[in-house]
Amino acid sequence: MCESSVLIERGSGRELLMEDVVLIEIDGEDIKLRGILGETQNTKGRIKEINLMSHTVVIEVL
Repeated sequence: MCESSVLIERGSGRELLMEDVVLIEIDGEDIKLRGILGETQNTKGRIKEINLMSHTVVIEVL
């Protein structure tokens, strides 16, 4: 499967925001995440890193 974990980066630390993310929609600083079961979560920031090998996305809080 191709789900990813989304992490939030604040300062020098990272914490898990959401697992099993299958869709990320970006509108400026607004980021909407959708999970494999249809659940959603919204956050603000910018994508800093996408690692396809480890299935992780890092969002930097602005």
